[in-house]
Amino acid sequence: METIAQSTSQIKQRALIGLLLVGIAPTVSVITGFALKAGMIAAFVFIFTKLWIFGLPAYWYLKIEGGQRSYSTPQNGGWMVSTLLGIGMAIVIGIAYFLLGDFVIRSEDLAEILEPFGLTVPWKLAIGILFWIFINSVLEEYVFRWFITSKLETLVGGKWCPILLSAAIFTLHHTIALAFFIDPLGNAIASLGVFIGGVIFSWLYVQYRSVWVAWVAHAIADVAIFAIAWQLIVGF
Repeated sequence: METIAQSTSQIKQRALIGLLLVGIAPTVSVITGFALKAGMIAAFVFIFTKLWIFGLPAYWYLKIEGGQRSYSTPQNGGWMVSTLLGIGMAIVIGIAYFLLGDFVIRSEDLAEILEPFGLTVPWKLAIGILFWIFINSVLEEYVFRWFITSKLETLVGGKWCPILLSAAIFTLHHTIALAFFIDPLGNAIASLGVFIGGVIFSWLYVQYRSVWVAWVAHAIADVAIFAIAWQLIVGF
């Protein structure tokens, strides 16, 4: 019994360390870039943290925890559920923007965020949107849904606690970043939307055990978000 207890304790300890090492990286990147305004250092930190959250979870799972290589191939379906949830989120995003618009973000605020990266130029913005939808959102599912949610399952058990906690971690760096560009009310509204999205994506992962199924809903929601961004910056 003592050996089993020690083994369980070690598993939870490894899960906690992995969670902290990965979960804090996006927030470090945001603080360096927006709070400290560290210029080239911030750019380096951004690139480093992206590589960190891409490489460390796989290394941790395979080498530290002794897991088996997997491509998160869907085994239990979920494609239709994810698609419908994504469409529902896109509709809600569109309605929220129509009703709240300037309370969430104004075109000049968004331009201020994007201009330092050259993303107010239409073709560069288009490339950025493709990156966010087809690469960055996959990375977020890999990190926040697979790695962070699974570590929280090990630590706290159950279904909804890991889902809610992973959604909160997912929301944190978004909230910090938005605080530098929009007013508190707009940030609260946007952060609530991000949190709800995080809950939906995490639920899809826990339910169907595939980051790809969760990514479908994420990608559809992102299409709605970036359609609004395109309208604000470029127009239709």
